[in-house]
Amino acid sequence: MKLSVANLQHAYARLAPRERLFVAIGVATFVIVVAVLMIRALHSVQSSLRHGIAAKQRQLERVEALSAQYLALKRQADELTAKNADRSPNALYSTLEGLIKKAMSRDRIHSIDPSSRTVGDRYVEDSVNVQLLGVTLEQTVSLLHSIEQAAVPVHVSRLQIKKRVSDPYQFDVTFAVSSVKSAS
Repeated sequence: MKLSVANLQHAYARLAPRERLFVAIGVATFVIVVAVLMIRALHSVQSSLRHGIAAKQRQLERVEALSAQYLALKRQADELTAKNADRSPNALYSTLEGLIKKAMSRDRIHSIDPSSRTVGDRYVEDSVNVQLLGVTLEQTVSLLHSIEQAAVPVHVSRLQIKKRVSDPYQFDVTFAVSSVKSAS
């Protein structure tokens, strides 16, 4: 027997009225169960899509926050490495000499040697090598603190402290202070 619409209509017509009622109830129940299952599946898909969208929105917010942080850091780096007249090796030398004079007397300075070197293609590092003789630990700490707090962004790239044999409370201090700026 072939399954076709005409055969199904003929078989349904041969059923007694009570049997037709049972078939109608069975078909209605089947349709309702299929509809409920489809609605639950669609609701599950919708829920997972909502969770996915919420996760992507949180991820987008994090990316935007990181992007803003990156731009702020880039702007700060560009400001720090900007080439201007105040950031020449002579300005670094003058700034450092003034800080040393505030911390101790001029006779403690043995040498101050400025130098400049290219770092990669984009940057120039200006540095000043300083040698101080017969300074106290308090003077050294005060000088290093004033260098750290200076208005010009510089850092101590090398520090060497030697105790004097003749006076254990005085030291010979050698250090280098550096500043980086853009080459162009």
